Amino acid sequence: MSDAIPMTRLHKGRGAASNPEGRFEPTRHQTEDDGWHREDDDRRPVTEVREELARSVITRNDSPDIGFDHATNPYRGCEHGMTFL
Repeated sequence: MSDAIPMTRLHKGRGAASNPEGRFEPTRHQTEDDGWHREDDDRRPVTEVREELARSVITRNDSPDIGFDHATNPYRGCEHGMTFL
């Protein structure tokens, strides 16, 4: 099984080609080409800029599977391909 997205399904203007599940998730998903891809769906997504009113740029981590306790605020992604959940 491959988690790679077929090249015809990539969206121009976005760097992330996958968004894997976390290692503690009970299920896994796999992308399949079901033949329903339409050529007019290949339009470039519009970039949105939103003001973020975060309390701090530093966040505290209290999880046993993360090897550090402080990090930059990770819950927002960017169009360069960073995907955060």
